Amino acid sequence: MRILAIFTCFNRRDLTERSIRTLRENQEVIFDYVVVNDGSTDGTAEMLAAQPEQIDVVNGDGGLFWNRGMYEAIEHTKKHHPDYDYYMLMNDDTKFFPGVFDEMLASLKGDTVMVGAICNEDGSLSYGGIKYTKGIKYKKYGPGEQELCFDTFNANCAVIPHDIFMQVGIDPFYQHSIGDFDYGLQISKKGYVIRVFEKYVGECNDNTLQRTWQDESLPRMERIRLKESRKGLPFADWFHFLRKNFGLGTAIVRSMTPYIRILLGTKTRYSGA
Repeated sequence: MRILAIFTCFNRRDLTERSIRTLRENQEVIFDYVVVNDGSTDGTAEMLAAQPEQIDVVNGDGGLFWNRGMYEAIEHTKKHHPDYDYYMLMNDDTKFFPGVFDEMLASLKGDTVMVGAICNEDGSLSYGGIKYTKGIKYKKYGPGEQELCFDTFNANCAVIPHDIFMQVGIDPFYQHSIGDFDYGLQISKKGYVIRVFEKYVGECNDNTLQRTWQDESLPRMERIRLKESRKGLPFADWFHFLRKNFGLGTAIVRSMTPYIRILLGTKTRYSGA
C-alpha cells in the first residue's frame, strides 16, 4: 500500500532526512510525500531532491509556520493528489520505528483516523490521542487505550482515510499551534472515529516549556510577550479556537485566564491552556 505523508519543515535538514529514512524501513507500506519547505536555508531543498521517494515540494517564504504550512500542504494534496486511500499527517522531527506501519495495516479502516502515538526518549508518552474531560481540560493518551474513541489528536502522526481527508481541512486562521486540535475536533464532530494504535510508532521528545510563555521562571511581561508571539498562544488564535469549539461564553472567560495566571504568578502548566 502507498500512503501519502504530509508535513511542513523549516531548517531541520538532518531531522527531516531521518524521518523519511526511518519511514523507508517498512516493507508493505510505501510512503510518498507532499512537503511544504517553508524557506529553509540549510540544504533541506537539496536533501529532499536527493531522496528516492516521490516527493512533491511546495515552497514557502519562511512565514507560514506549522499550521499555515500544513494548510498549504493539505490543500495542495487535495487538488493534486486525490487518489490515495490513506494520508498521513506527520512532524518531521519524529524518528519512526522500523516496520511499525506494516503492523498498522490490519488496523486501518475507512471511517477511522488512526493516531500513531509518539514517545519520549525515556519511553513515556509525548504525543497521542486527546480526550476532553471537563470543559476545555483534556487528557492525552497513548498505546493501551485502543477501545477509547478520542475527541482529537496531536498531528505528529495521524493516518487519515481518503473520505475523511477530503471532507475536513486545517483552519488557516491559526498561525502555528492549536490547528491540529481544531482539525481533529472537526473530524470527531462529523461522527468519525479517532483511535490510537496499539504501540508507539516513533520517538520525539515533548516540547520543553523552558523559554516559552509557560516558563514560570521568566518575568511576567516576557511571558506575555512570548505568549503573543507566533509560536506562543496568541490571543486571537486562542479566542477563535475556544469560540469555534466551546462557545462564546467559554471564549470570553477562558481566553483571559492565561494572562491572569501569568500576572498572579500562578501555575499555567495545565491541559487546555
